[in-house]
Amino acid sequence: MASTLRILYGSFILQAKDRATNNFFIGTLFIQPIIFTLLSVGTYLYGGKPDFGLYAVIGAGMIGIWNNNLWTSGRIVEGERRGGTLPLIVASPTPLPLVLVGKSFSNAVASIIALGITFATGYVAFRLPIGISDPLGFAFSLLLTLIAMTCLGLVLGSIFVITRNAGEFVELTNYPIFLLSGLTFPLTVLPLWTRPLSSALAPTWGNLALNQAAGVIAGSMWPNYLWLIGLSAFYIFIARALFRRVEYRVREAGSMEEW
Repeated sequence: MASTLRILYGSFILQAKDRATNNFFIGTLFIQPIIFTLLSVGTYLYGGKPDFGLYAVIGAGMIGIWNNNLWTSGRIVEGERRGGTLPLIVASPTPLPLVLVGKSFSNAVASIIALGITFATGYVAFRLPIGISDPLGFAFSLLLTLIAMTCLGLVLGSIFVITRNAGEFVELTNYPIFLLSGLTFPLTVLPLWTRPLSSALAPTWGNLALNQAAGVIAGSMWPNYLWLIGLSAFYIFIARALFRRVEYRVREAGSMEEW
């Protein structure tokens, strides 16, 4: 247990240091949330929907959280591959998923900054009344969302191990996730056939839980909590199966250079 915690802590700190010196991640943390907040909140306010201002702020914050987890999940593996350390990590006694858990959770925790910036932007730029009806519920919802995002990052990381096109994959999946998760507008706007896709995404339930805790949407938060916990377990199961497949292919080929 002590060695596992030490690995998680070391991976967490290493990723935090790497992110602090990377201009790309600094942009996703500090600049992108401001842009998305201005666009999203402005669309509702000037479109005659002032009651959706806080919904837009939380959605923009979730976009910031999602962006940091999606991009960094790909960049973690890509950086290790370019640095020539990925084969060494895979071959070491330390399981690669354990390293990715520490790094992904580091990104998830840092993404809270993006959420804070969206709230600050909404207050400064639009004078929105930023009030949370249930602060404890909001904090717990955010915690479960970050855990689910970290687990989803493991699934993405396992896919990125066996492909050199992580950047293209990220660009392809980024904006559809915004739409399917209801981060830009309510899910009721989407056709019914998209609901199963939305249900399989952690950002959907995290966004709903945060909005209910903030008092924007009425309803019980417990179903959202159960969905987030269930999806976290499901993502871990999928990631574990994928990593086993990756390990088998690596041992079969004796190298990672063919991917």
